[in-house]
Amino acid sequence: MEHKPTIATVARHAGVAVSTVSRYLNGRYVSRAAKARIADAIALLGYAPSWTARNLSIGRKGCIGVIVDTSDDPWFNQILAGIEEELSTRDTSLMLSSLELRGQYDPRIVFEWIRGRRVDGLIIAKSQRRERPLLHAALKAQLPIVTVAPDEAVTRVHVVRCDNIGGGAAVANHLVELGHRHIVFAGGPQHSLDSKHRLRGLTEGLAQHAIRLDSKAVFCCESYEASAGAEFGRTFLDAPFGATALVMGNDALALGFMRVARQRGVRVPRDLSIVGFDDVPVGALMWPGLTTVAQPMREMGRAACRRLFEAIAAPGLLETIEYPVSLVVRESTARPRPRK
Repeated sequence: MEHKPTIATVARHAGVAVSTVSRYLNGRYVSRAAKARIADAIALLGYAPSWTARNLSIGRKGCIGVIVDTSDDPWFNQILAGIEEELSTRDTSLMLSSLELRGQYDPRIVFEWIRGRRVDGLIIAKSQRRERPLLHAALKAQLPIVTVAPDEAVTRVHVVRCDNIGGGAAVANHLVELGHRHIVFAGGPQHSLDSKHRLRGLTEGLAQHAIRLDSKAVFCCESYEASAGAEFGRTFLDAPFGATALVMGNDALALGFMRVARQRGVRVPRDLSIVGFDDVPVGALMWPGLTTVAQPMREMGRAACRRLFEAIAAPGLLETIEYPVSLVVRESTARPRPRK
């Protein structure tokens, strides 16, 4: 019966100390010559390290938790893809929790993670006011936390976000250059930090061109889901509208609105130009394609994962990472029709 090779076996074959092999396996400094001998010994012996034992020895679980409202969110799917890409380079697993898995808010699973120390840290996507108890519990348990695009101001956690104010300003410049002067904004929920920042950028950008965005031209939707955009569309299109351009709080809202607009015979962009935010893949597949403000979502996911591992390894100063955004112009925006 063959014995499974151990780290000591690798050390003997490589002619180095066990501690040197340990440093090699943990990605720490080892001389080039020793590194080559260790790699050859591992290949010859077919050695596979026991990551469970390693994690136990340093007091870790070898797992991180990722939390989101719902995994159906196309924005989150891109964030998650970035997290997975980063995890593929590490020997760590992932536990996922949708807080609205069955259509009703239920954070109990995450509280169980925290109480049982089942994860080494948390990534929370779009945290909002109702997540405050989760944040408080995790901080009390001294679990590192990274929030991605938090929808309210947060403290004592790491933050990865994008420049929403700059995105709103870019939309304003684009619409003004096309000749639009009558613009409406419909964001997500009233408390949403993203909506506030996108509206602020739009308002300030329009002001640079001496255009005032009237408060009567600003609306809030109940959520960021396509169904909320469709509901807004039914209300908005029931009455005559003087706007030539509509800026929606995200792509899902915009796509929901565009579906209703098509049903009502409103031609986009001939009758109404529409802009979204995020640049989720489906926006490029629709016709007309959706003009939008692109977030580097996958890179934001990778950055959140890297930051979490850094915080797990060496807790220290909190960091906020803000990514620039870019305007992606497609067919849903055009010059407004001349008014009769």
